[in-house]
Amino acid sequence: MRALACADCGKIPEQATTGEYGSDGRQDFTRRPGGRCWDCHLEHLEKEAAAARERLHQARAANAELRPCWTCRGSIGGEEDSELELTEKAGPDRLECPGCEHERQEKGLGPLVLPVPTRREQMAALVSTPADPWWDVRVPHAKLYPAKERAA
Repeated sequence: MRALACADCGKIPEQATTGEYGSDGRQDFTRRPGGRCWDCHLEHLEKEAAAARERLHQARAANAELRPCWTCRGSIGGEEDSELELTEKAGPDRLECPGCEHERQEKGLGPLVLPVPTRREQMAALVSTPADPWWDVRVPHAKLYPAKERAA
């Protein structure tokens, strides 16, 4: 019986067998040696869910400070409470939210290529900071994907 003592609270079960708990007869929880009792198991699940919610709120706040999605101009982290919403801070190379990225993949489109900064924009950037939130991405992106020469 002592082997079935709860690892968190130390309670020893009254019955000698391992109990299986759960709604509708499902085996959601089985008490094993070195495991938790049902109450501690529920408390542990609640703590995990609260930690996941906190990580999501932190990611939402961090993503709201980043530039918006290139395609839909929404949050780069994705639509709030959507299945595709990012649960971590978006990387600096992310250009689209998960929803737009998913649509692009479904349509079979290639990677997003940003427009090359014009000479006028480049000259203006020498004098002042551009208001374009994607400027710091467009310049290196243009070096990776140069504009093709156009025939006159």
